Amino acid sequence: MDKPAVALIPCASYEQDEVEAAVRRALDLLGGMARFVQPGQRVLIKPNLLLPSSPERAIVTHPSVLRAVLRQVQAAGGSAFIADNPVVIPISHRGWEGAYERTGWAAVAAETGARLNTSIVPEKHPYPEGRLLHLVDTSSFLAEADVVISLPKLKTHNFMRFTGAVKNLFGVVPGTVKLGYHLKLQTAEHFADMLLDLAGFVRPALTIMDGVVGMDGHGPSGGRPFTANVILAGTDPVAMDVAALAVVGQEPLGVPTVAAAARRGLSTGRPGDLDIVGEELSRVRASGFRMPPGRPSDVNHIPAFLRPLATSQLVATPYVTGRCIGCGQCIEHCPAKTIVRIHGKAYIRPANCIRCYCCHELCPEQAIDLRNPLVARVLAGLSR
Repeated sequence: MDKPAVALIPCASYEQDEVEAAVRRALDLLGGMARFVQPGQRVLIKPNLLLPSSPERAIVTHPSVLRAVLRQVQAAGGSAFIADNPVVIPISHRGWEGAYERTGWAAVAAETGARLNTSIVPEKHPYPEGRLLHLVDTSSFLAEADVVISLPKLKTHNFMRFTGAVKNLFGVVPGTVKLGYHLKLQTAEHFADMLLDLAGFVRPALTIMDGVVGMDGHGPSGGRPFTANVILAGTDPVAMDVAALAVVGQEPLGVPTVAAAARRGLSTGRPGDLDIVGEELSRVRASGFRMPPGRPSDVNHIPAFLRPLATSQLVATPYVTGRCIGCGQCIEHCPAKTIVRIHGKAYIRPANCIRCYCCHELCPEQAIDLRNPLVARVLAGLSR
C-alpha cells in the first residue's frame, strides 16, 4: 500500500496573510492547485456548516480558510461555489443569507464572486460498490460539480468521536434525510461504514482541514474551542483523519471511521504509515485535547440482553437545561421522536433516546447538555 501524503503546516492565527501562506505551502507540497483543478471546471467547496454560528465559536470552517482556498481555485481557473447541508435547513432565501452572514462566508463570497448555494434538492444515486449503502442520498449541488474540495473543521463528535475529513462529507446528504440515517444506523460501527461508503461515492479530489482552532470535549457544537495551530491537506480523507488525530495526541484506531477503514484495508490507522510532508508531526503536536466521554460504541460488544443496562451506566445521556426557550428545533429533528414539549420546554424521554446526540448538536441556544453516568465517571477517572 502506497503511503498517502498529508501536508502539515503550522498556522498560528486566522490572519489572512498567514492562512494564505499556509494553504499555499500545503498545496505546493501536494503538487499545486493545478493538480486538482483545471481551467473552466466547476468546483464544489464543501465547508462545515453544522450550525449558522460565528467563527469564534469554532463550529464552522473559518472564513479565512475558505477565502484562501477559493483564491487558489480561482487562480487555477476554476469556477467555485460553496455548499453544505445543515441539519436545520433555512426555509427561505433570507434564511440562507442570514446563515452565511453569521458564519462570515457571505463576505467571502461577495469578495471572491463565488456562488453560495441556497437550494437543497434531494437526489438518489445507485452505488453498487458500497458495503452498506447501495443507494446514496445526496443534494443536487453535488451533481453540479466537476471537482469536490472538502474543508472540514478539526472537532470532536459525541457520537462518532471525531468529525474531520470523512465525517464532513455527510454534509452532501440533505438535512432531514440525515435523521433517517441516524435512526437506521444506531451503532457507531454501522454509521462509520455508511460514512466510508459516502466518502467513496463523493471522492473529494482534495481535503484541506481547518485545525487552527478546532473543538474538543462535547463537539461538534457544544465543546471547547481548542487551539491546534495547524492546516492539514491531502487527497485521502481517512489519512487526513489519522494525521489530525495524531496531531492532537489521540489514537486514530479509537475512532470508528478509522477502525472501519482499517477493517476494509483502506488504512492501517497508524500515523507512521503516512507520508507526512511539510512540518514533522512531532513539531505540530498539540497537548490537552479532550475526547468526548461515554460513547455509544463502548457497549456495542456487550451481549444484547445486557446492553440496556450497560447503556444506562456507561453512555452519556442528553438532558435539557434551563437555557431552553422552547423553540422546538430538537423536537422537530429528533430521529427517534423522543423529545416532547412540556410546559413550554423540551423534555427528552430517556427510555426511547438512541443517543445520536442530534439534539445536542443543533440546539441554537446550547440548552442541551450531556450527563455522564456515575460508573462512566468513575471509569474515566481510573483511566487517567
